Amino acid sequence: MSNISAFPINTNGNMESSAGMTLRDYFAAQIAAGLAAYSGTEGISFSPYNIAGRSYEVADAMMKARKELEDKNNADDD
Repeated sequence: MSNISAFPINTNGNMESSAGMTLRDYFAAQIAAGLAAYSGTEGISFSPYNIAGRSYEVADAMMKARKELEDKNNADDD
């Protein structure tokens, strides 16, 4: 997986990665928050390990979909 920064910095018109959270980690954190908020409702309960694993599975799928869309858009530009 790519180490794209979740919060790149614009310096002199160029978006540059900064140290800190990757976009994959950001996606996973948002998904984990949603799963944790939903856990315990409607008879559904997720363990912390289950939330972590599922969050990164979905984050990886999001990163893959993001790359495929970027590749398609770049091909359309050619």
